[in-house]
Amino acid sequence: MDLTVVNQGGSGNADAVRDYRKGNWSVQETMVLIEAKRMDEERRMRRMGGEGSGERSKPAELRWKWVEDYCWRYGCLRSQNQCNDKWDNLMRDFKKVREYERTTAAPEGEKGGEEESKRSYWIIDKNERKENNLPSNMLPEIYEALVEAVDRKTQRSTAVGGGGNAAVPIPPQSPLAPSPTSEYSHSAAKRRKTSADEIGAAIAKSGAMIAEAIRSCEERGERQHRESVMLNERRLRIEESSAEINRQGINGLIDAINKLANSILALASKSSSPSPK
Repeated sequence: MDLTVVNQGGSGNADAVRDYRKGNWSVQETMVLIEAKRMDEERRMRRMGGEGSGERSKPAELRWKWVEDYCWRYGCLRSQNQCNDKWDNLMRDFKKVREYERTTAAPEGEKGGEEESKRSYWIIDKNERKENNLPSNMLPEIYEALVEAVDRKTQRSTAVGGGGNAAVPIPPQSPLAPSPTSEYSHSAAKRRKTSADEIGAAIAKSGAMIAEAIRSCEERGERQHRESVMLNERRLRIEESSAEINRQGINGLIDAINKLANSILALASKSSSPSPK
């Protein structure tokens, strides 16, 4: 069901009245929102780097209005309030998952007693996620997009805070300390490999089924052709037999008529001959 909301911007343009979509967000809508926030953050950082802190004074409503307009251009028909609420929920779930992944990806010597038995978020089931106070349905593609958006925002904020437009290099990670998302990346790679194997097996199975269906269809076609030929031959024999019967019947009728005519002629001849005196 759609909810019609009047835009209060007073611009008088074509989007003065918008039909906002209600209900659960689709994956595509969520990805559009993440991209909109990433683009908005880049836009704000560029202005802050070139014009000082003037962008900080812009009301949040105007920034979320920009996000709404961006979402509408790409088919996400949500209001700025819906976008704001959804983003808050996304960031809350994302922070929980990322912090949990940091603990599971920590070196063995740095883990505590409980953390020894922790497994990656991406391999535990929904019940175990709930037990750890984690979101039950965070999707890998949404998590990856949020990681990219948050990391890029952090890098840009560091560069702007360091003075001017000079970018501050990010210190390289120690080779002994794994990335916070290494376990997730490994699990994602395993899932992709498993998915590729399953897809290959499904394709092979489908190919075998198609070949079997084609073979069965060809055999059925050949059988129908043979039956059609036999039926035609039987019909021809029946027609020939019927024609022969008709021919014999006509010949018999002609012979009977001839005999009858001869008998009539003979009888007439006897009647016309003079009787002896």
